[in-house]
Parts: sequence; C-alpha cells; structure tokens
Amino acid sequence: MKFGHVAIRVKDIGNILDFYCKGLGLQEAFRINNDDGSLRIVYLHISEGQYLEICLGGEDRPAFDDQKSLGVRHVCFTVDDLAKLKIDAEKRGVVFDSDILDTRDHNKYVWLFDPEGNKLEIVQTMPDSPHKKFEESLE
Repeated sequence: MKFGHVAIRVKDIGNILDFYCKGLGLQEAFRINNDDGSLRIVYLHISEGQYLEICLGGEDRPAFDDQKSLGVRHVCFTVDDLAKLKIDAEKRGVVFDSDILDTRDHNKYVWLFDPEGNKLEIVQTMPDSPHKKFEESLE
C-alpha cells in the first residue's frame, strides 16, 4: 500500500491554486469535470504517485458531495490489487462502506472509515487513468 492523496474541500479553487502552484510550486496535473462540464476536482502533483486533490466545498459544493464543510475530505491509499486487498482486509475484520466501484477517472476504488470515523479511499490506478498518463508524461 502507498499513500495516494489527501482530498480537501475549498471555497475558492482559483485562490487555492495560486497558493499551492504559484506560492508553493506544486504543478497542476489534471482536472476532472462533471457530466455537465463544470469543474469537479483539480489534482496537484506532489511527488511520484502522490497528489493533493482539490474539491469544491462550502455552500457551492456539488449536490452529490457528502458534506458542505471545508477541510479534509478523505485520505487515499493506492494498491496494485484492490480486490485482493479487500478480501484479505475483510477476513481480518475490516468493514467497507462500499463495493469496489469504477470512477469517472477510470480507476477502481472502495470507501471505508477508520475507527475514529475518518473517511478513507483505497484506489487501484488503472492504465487509462489521467493519474497514470500524467506520471508517464514525467518520464
């Protein structure tokens, strides 16, 4: 298992991008849009396979999102074989909040909560995902 990203909700994506990209020197990797073309997520590259996921939060958040709050939304880990990890973890008593799902960025993922209620995402990055394509563009 590797660290993948931390997702944060923000009120002003432009201001946040200025801070992280212009101020701290992170690089915008790619964007994910909603079906209507509106912005859903901006991924900022930190290091190999590691990102900061910027999501719209507050009152302007999309209706599908789980909370109106700002700040940390979830922590993501990546694995090579999500189905195997899920089966093995369930045998050890871990309870998942979802089945394995397909994302609009072509990855596979599953949701769960740690014992304190922190939301976790575990992802298997697929070859046709923007994550993989961006990483390959750096080589």
